[in-house]
Amino acid sequence: MTEYVKFTYECEKEYRPALALERSKFFPNLLMTVHDFHFAIWKIDLPEYEKPIFRSVTCNNSAHNTCGAFSPTRPGVIFITKTDGIDVWDFLDQSNKPSLTLSFATSVITYMKFQDRIHDDGRQYMAFGDEKDGTLFLWDVPRHLRQKQDNEEDNIENFWNREVEKCLFVIKQREEKREEWSNAKAEADKQKALEELAKEITQEMKDEKETEQEEAYQNYLLMVRNKLKMITDDEYQAIMAEKKKKN
Repeated sequence: MTEYVKFTYECEKEYRPALALERSKFFPNLLMTVHDFHFAIWKIDLPEYEKPIFRSVTCNNSAHNTCGAFSPTRPGVIFITKTDGIDVWDFLDQSNKPSLTLSFATSVITYMKFQDRIHDDGRQYMAFGDEKDGTLFLWDVPRHLRQKQDNEEDNIENFWNREVEKCLFVIKQREEKREEWSNAKAEADKQKALEELAKEITQEMKDEKETEQEEAYQNYLLMVRNKLKMITDDEYQAIMAEKKKKN
């Protein structure tokens, strides 16, 4: 079977590769990439937009991200592990920052894995690895983070759709601004060209007027010289005839 690359996204510039790549169980067209100080959500069936539809705020402390995962049982929850704990993002609650930060890690967490379903005893477990000692920890996910809320899937789908609309609106606004700028520049160039043309015409008219004035002055001098008998009538007539011939 021939394998090929369908999409390549390159807008999340980092000093190293993405730390994690996860697909949403509830929305298969959504991918999450985890980076050192933020995570991004991508919609892979949106060919006209090759950037994340959502980008989390940048971590503003010394801790950085290590991995992450979508909740397998709640459509609106994302877990991001960091060097000092775990950030829980609940998009039903808010999207500008984590809804909860768990600081129970004893050292840097480098891997996490969810149980895909609710356990028979009604619980859900998340396993995560401790980098320092290679120890496996098992965390009992609280009920409010594992139990799907009423209409949660529909509400979260609407949330992501709104994010897409925002992204497409930004593209449209940029294109309109670019077109406005292009039109304004074209108009400015046209106005500048008209001003330059007006200056050239004005200068030509000025030069023509000066030439006419100089010609009239020279004719006047010839007439005065003729009257003062400095040149004969024949010489005067010959000079004037030659000037008329040239014109």
